[in-house]
Amino acid sequence: MFSKIVIFVMMIKIREKIFSLSLQLIILVLFSLSAAAQSKNEMKKIFAGAQSYYLFEEYELAIPLYMLLDKPDNYNIMYKIGTCYLNIPIEKNKAIPYLESAVKHSAFDAKINSFKEKRAPLDAFFSLAKAYMINNELEKAMNTYQTFKKLALEVEDKGKMKNLAFVDQQIEACKNAMANQETPFRISKKHLGKDFSRGSINENPAVSFDGNTMVYTERRGILNAIMFSRKIRGKWQPPVEITSQMNAGDDCSSCSLNSDGTLLFLYKTDKFDGNIYTSEYIDGTWTPIKKLNRNINTRFYESHASISADGKKLYFTSNRTGGIGELDIYMSEKNSSGDWGTPVNLGSKINTIYNEDTPFITINDSLLYFSSEGHRGMGGYDIFRSSGSGSAWGSPESMGFPINSTDDDRFFQPFNNDQNGYYSMTTEYKKKDIFYLTLTNPELDRIYELSGNYGLRDTVVTYDENNAIYLTDRVSGDTLETGYPDMLTGKYNFIVASGRYRLIYTGPKGYYPQSIDTSIVMNSPERVISLKDVILDKHPAVMKPVVYEKLDLSDIPVVDKIDSSILIRNLRVYDVTENDFRDTTILYYTVQVMALYNPVDISYFRYVSDIKVFYSETDLFYRYTTGIFTNKDDAYNHRDDLINKGYPDDLFIKKVTRMTGEKPVPSRKYYSIQLKATSTPVDMKTTFAGLKGVRETQEIDGMYHYLYGQYTSEAEAKSAIQRKQIMEFKDAFIREISILIKK
Repeated sequence: MFSKIVIFVMMIKIREKIFSLSLQLIILVLFSLSAAAQSKNEMKKIFAGAQSYYLFEEYELAIPLYMLLDKPDNYNIMYKIGTCYLNIPIEKNKAIPYLESAVKHSAFDAKINSFKEKRAPLDAFFSLAKAYMINNELEKAMNTYQTFKKLALEVEDKGKMKNLAFVDQQIEACKNAMANQETPFRISKKHLGKDFSRGSINENPAVSFDGNTMVYTERRGILNAIMFSRKIRGKWQPPVEITSQMNAGDDCSSCSLNSDGTLLFLYKTDKFDGNIYTSEYIDGTWTPIKKLNRNINTRFYESHASISADGKKLYFTSNRTGGIGELDIYMSEKNSSGDWGTPVNLGSKINTIYNEDTPFITINDSLLYFSSEGHRGMGGYDIFRSSGSGSAWGSPESMGFPINSTDDDRFFQPFNNDQNGYYSMTTEYKKKDIFYLTLTNPELDRIYELSGNYGLRDTVVTYDENNAIYLTDRVSGDTLETGYPDMLTGKYNFIVASGRYRLIYTGPKGYYPQSIDTSIVMNSPERVISLKDVILDKHPAVMKPVVYEKLDLSDIPVVDKIDSSILIRNLRVYDVTENDFRDTTILYYTVQVMALYNPVDISYFRYVSDIKVFYSETDLFYRYTTGIFTNKDDAYNHRDDLINKGYPDDLFIKKVTRMTGEKPVPSRKYYSIQLKATSTPVDMKTTFAGLKGVRETQEIDGMYHYLYGQYTSEAEAKSAIQRKQIMEFKDAFIREISILIKK
């Protein structure tokens, strides 16, 4: 971590001078020079570029340059490469062979920042021990730590080695790791689904206290994308990227959300300055990020912030002066003016002489979850929790294995107090996904684990949402939890209290469900109950699903007039909102199939026989609708059924109310999505394949504009622009189009 001091500003300026040179070097070397042909001067420039990236912890950019300098006798470069790998998530095991070579020629007086130096520093032993530890080679790690400590003590009197107590702590962490892995902390985990797994590294899941909003960070190399999802009718919607909407840049990471998901806290690197920002969710849009006040952001480094459920306390991390260690956790309360007041340090029960990070407070304001390098853990950062409130907290408790590992473990988002949590975990090489965890809870007697294996007969597939396992209470009949088998192994588990349960196993269409009944007696000494393997059988003769032809409504014929029996003029149609439950004027909900300025032949609308046409004298649209529903859920189900039967995705739920009595003022305007604009025409069939009804217009700017859709409201257009096909056009945006009305 870096303090914000004058010398650092100078380093920034130096780095800016080196930045373009480094890029030129990479291009020059890759396309024109072989390693053998590089002159000494060129190699010095490469070393300087690599050192710049290394200094600013941009290890992924430093490695390619160091690789160009890697030679069998240059142990300093081997040390640098190994250290870079050691700081790149999911690549850390690659550090071992480089560091194993580096330690063979190491010295306490090695000048590692010198191009001429070929020896590695003694720190190479410490880095190698850490690499062994992360790779779970714990005996090797302890032996290497001991070797490093012995060598370090020999030169300690020369002022070359400091903070050797940290070595003892790492040796103790290796022992803790061995013990914790033998007695794991029982959890069940549920993958959030394919929609949340589009990127390789999906981290930092911030979830609102009401459980209906999630923002997380998708790592794209050295760039970050902020993703956003809402839970509607109990189901998470496909995430959308909101980075540009917030004007956040590519160096922001999600931190936390408030109670109802309308206030988001983010960390922004700010050229290694480290600051906390916020964005608000207003009228369906995230506002540009805003920096918090000077009580929170200082000239030092701030890395994370989370707010309490009542919105009155902010827990954040900073390495400002006056703390106990490096990064410390602080708490600030809102003052009388509604801004964040002077913070207080949470004290030595929470903060250590090392780093603490990613604090979260539970909804009952009595449990603090955080990560720490200094408490008794398994290595690196570990997740801990402590009971208390405000600035008074008890001794932290480790969350144990497998939540903690021998690597850095940060950002555990608690939910339902101490019952559940959202956590990013490694699933495969260069892949991290977000899981919903259920924790053991002795106070609720939830200390037992039901586990087993799930499979499908005569097939090998990756399991997903179609393979749901329902845990039900045999006494009440309630469904307690929905779980899924591991996508590759088929293993599943539930964390439960004593009781009588039925597990119902379901599969894709064509497979018979199965069930297993089991009971757990209170105070049973058997904590893990292994159930028999379940393999679902296929139906003998599975009916092929009906495949509906996709309807093309873009060329529907125009007619002279609408049948008066289906034309409605005395009711109004509006977009639905999240606050409709408060609206007492709503008569019913309906599904809008399409909206046009002309009457059309309704016989083209298949599978429906109840088309009604609402005509508005305000915007002059004919809205073609189907269905009368007393609640939105039924309307959404009807819409989904129509889409499954081939209707286009642009179907919208509307609420119907009575006219207000006000005289309408005609205004003929609509919203459309501009997919792109070019100086020359494009081949529309190939450029917009799969999108029906794209229009080409040559406008006053001389450009060819390609528009899709005709929407009656901005809300409709915002919904449509989030479709996957449209999101492929990176320059797409919503346009309001007005049409002159002849009097």
